[in-house]
Amino acid sequence: MFSPHRTGVVTHRIVKEFLRDPRSRVVLVVTPGLLLVIVPALFESATAFNPSGVMMIGLFPAMTMTLVGSASIVRERTRGSLESILATPVTRPELVLGYVCAGAVLAAAQSVVTTAVAYWVSDISTASPPWLLGLLAMCSGMFGMCLGLLISAACANEGQAFQFMPGVMIPQMLVTGIVWPVAQMADWVQWLERALPLSTVTRAMTAAREHSYGGTSLVTNLIAMLAVAAGALAFASLFIRRRTA
Repeated sequence: MFSPHRTGVVTHRIVKEFLRDPRSRVVLVVTPGLLLVIVPALFESATAFNPSGVMMIGLFPAMTMTLVGSASIVRERTRGSLESILATPVTRPELVLGYVCAGAVLAAAQSVVTTAVAYWVSDISTASPPWLLGLLAMCSGMFGMCLGLLISAACANEGQAFQFMPGVMIPQMLVTGIVWPVAQMADWVQWLERALPLSTVTRAMTAAREHSYGGTSLVTNLIAMLAVAAGALAFASLFIRRRTA
């Protein structure tokens, strides 16, 4: 039977572990904001940077949380702590949900910093209010954590998990419109972009930029994001196995 108490204990443990690691703090909090300060210099003007900058508010949390999540369960398995956890009454769904709740806490902190830097330093402007972009950034971070947990549960070691970033996640990012407008890409790339999980993030952010409160496009992409995240968590729960009986 599902226990909120056991899930809360797992969440508390994971948050403490993430905050104890200075590298995780840098990746989660410092890196997205720093990139939002540096990348505008690559564009001719703030107006030219604005479409890509809004996508970055959602993409960077998704990418960093995927990176953090992809190493989490693999690290637990490598250290032997996964064996100890699964030997307790904690179930696999509770373990995965505990990671998701911890990801929500970390994504909330990350979204505050990222959104503040985007609006106050990088001069991002949107039709929707900043708090909505911050909420979308938090959802994107949780979405990335779900993808990362699936990768982590399916991989045997951290080397395999980290290969997904340059091999799968970065190519997705390049065709979602952050570098070049999707409408100006080849037809087959546009079809590919529609099928990629990260496109739900960039399309939601673009909808919030172009329309007040995003409209139908925002709702549609949030539902798609939720469906992909739920599927990732379901498969992650199935892939988590103890090494010993």
